[in-house]
Amino acid sequence: MANQVLYGFTNLKDVFTDRVETVGIPTVNTAIDATIAEHNRQMNALMALFAQTTTEYQIRYKTPAAARLQPLDESGRARPIKALGHYDVAFPLQDAGVAWGQTYKASRKMTVQEANNILNTVLTADRRWMRDHVLAALFGNVNWTFTDDEHGALTIKPLANSDTDTYLIQTGSDAGATDTHYLAQAAAISDSADPFSAIYTELTEHPENSGDVIVLIPTNLKTSIETLSGFYPIQDGNLQYGNAATLLRNTPNVALPGTLLGYHEAKVYIVEWKSLPSSYMVATMTGGDRPLAMRQEIETSLQGFNRVADRNDHPFYESQYLRIAGFGALNRVGALVYRVGNGSYAIPTNYSSPMA
Repeated sequence: MANQVLYGFTNLKDVFTDRVETVGIPTVNTAIDATIAEHNRQMNALMALFAQTTTEYQIRYKTPAAARLQPLDESGRARPIKALGHYDVAFPLQDAGVAWGQTYKASRKMTVQEANNILNTVLTADRRWMRDHVLAALFGNVNWTFTDDEHGALTIKPLANSDTDTYLIQTGSDAGATDTHYLAQAAAISDSADPFSAIYTELTEHPENSGDVIVLIPTNLKTSIETLSGFYPIQDGNLQYGNAATLLRNTPNVALPGTLLGYHEAKVYIVEWKSLPSSYMVATMTGGDRPLAMRQEIETSLQGFNRVADRNDHPFYESQYLRIAGFGALNRVGALVYRVGNGSYAIPTNYSSPMA
């Protein structure tokens, strides 16, 4: 990725070998600012699969409630009901940054391409931080306490983990029930141990979820999933398929953090996400409230990923970049994690909360 031409630098490709000083520092700064703005737009689109943004530190999440009409006579009047259930969730807020620096002499010698490549490394650092914190919020199956500077101790909850919070299930039941969305199977994936029907059922049984089911898989499970009799690969545009071939006609209309591999007849799309730890799958749906909330500061100038300062301490110069965000469960049944190869769920190594 070191040679990738970033969004704001596209119009500068013909001067990549020239010095920044020659092209003009304001010109390169404009390219940097445009690239960061596009980076934030793309990150927001990608995060939309998992999280919706909020500036609230705590929310009372309203859940659907079961209700039926009441029998009435000519002079009858219905009794008021509670139209919604609820549970409380809270969200952390963490600061993270990255900086790059150089000497005065190096700054005079820097080419436009070097500036492009350095910025690419900076943006990659932000993508990795955001990805890791999203995954930690999904993989962690225990409550943890975040000490907020303004609001004190906040209890950050994971996805549904068999605690006392209850969720309505679309089975005709009038009462909510506890649930867990941390599942596991000891057997390797095969036609006799195919988890995708269970994944589909677990997500679609909750009325707050809607749309398509997306299952993100790690690379080590790719081969076993592709050999399932119920799996259908996405059509390769470079191949001509025979009349007897069953082809995938539709694809989900959402930004995906990996490569769409195909479709399982259990009505789920299969996406390879190479960043996932081995043997852990993550599933969610494209409609309804997102499983996570991403908390940001109220002030718009503190939202997103931004260059916040340039430090001049001759002969040393540096640029500082800042991200302020935090993730916690919102719709606690809006996603699930599925471990393969062990009958008991455990948080994968390096994904416990709080993550630095």
